[in-house]
Amino acid sequence: MNRAVAYACAKVNLGLKVLGRRADGYHDILSIFQTVDLCDRLIFEPAARGATEILCDDPGIPTGRENLVFQAVEALREATGTENGIRVVLEKRIPAGAGLGGGSSDAAAALRVLDGMWGLRLSGARLKGLAGDLGSDVPFFLRRGTAVVTGRGERLRYIPWQADFHYVLVHPGFQVSSGWAYRNLKIALTEASRYVNLLGSVQENGEVCADVLFTCLENDFLPLLKATHPEVDAILSALEASGASACSLSGSGSTLYGVFREGKQAAEAARGLRTRGYRVSLCRPKV
Repeated sequence: MNRAVAYACAKVNLGLKVLGRRADGYHDILSIFQTVDLCDRLIFEPAARGATEILCDDPGIPTGRENLVFQAVEALREATGTENGIRVVLEKRIPAGAGLGGGSSDAAAALRVLDGMWGLRLSGARLKGLAGDLGSDVPFFLRRGTAVVTGRGERLRYIPWQADFHYVLVHPGFQVSSGWAYRNLKIALTEASRYVNLLGSVQENGEVCADVLFTCLENDFLPLLKATHPEVDAILSALEASGASACSLSGSGSTLYGVFREGKQAAEAARGLRTRGYRVSLCRPKV
């Protein structure tokens, strides 16, 4: 294959609880991840033997060894011994530092595409292992869908999703480092909240009622961002005033989102927030 094109979906966290710090330095979490139709586009082309070249239309994205796509290429080479070269053109549409998993999704796309492009034929378990070494969120992006996520993010239970909702994603104009967010998070003892109880029942029967889920969303990072960035409350208030059924934060931030039943209502909310100068994406689940 001389050339391949892939689309790397963003994800939203439909709630996020941090359960505690682990001995390995990571944190145990409880969340629902869902892919949405906001996507980066990646173009893969052969390059000189052993070469890795990343080109990106966003000057703020690093293209060297700190880039997760670069690391995914190197991980495949180290795991298989292949010396194939690759050039990756990365067209960014998912904001960086936004809690939407853009870098992780790009890395997963690279693993999937190069496994086929280079004829490696790695098992699903092998790819998942490589993905987990790259980052906690990367294994989720090896496929699309909705999953209850536990552990440090590597334990995935995919669940059916039939609900028809629209998401208005609002980037508030600042990035959030997940390292900073976890360092500054005040973790209290997690009681049996409605959200925790709901996800516990989902893990038992494999089904989730979206209407119930959206009445009890919790994200442990939201109070931290409200305390450090006053515009967060203003954005949430605007989403609520526009008729959102629920509002929350994706990941450790910075993207805020509103959940809407009607596409017209969601589009109107998106237009209103754009007039305030925010970067806004109107999305639907990609399952």
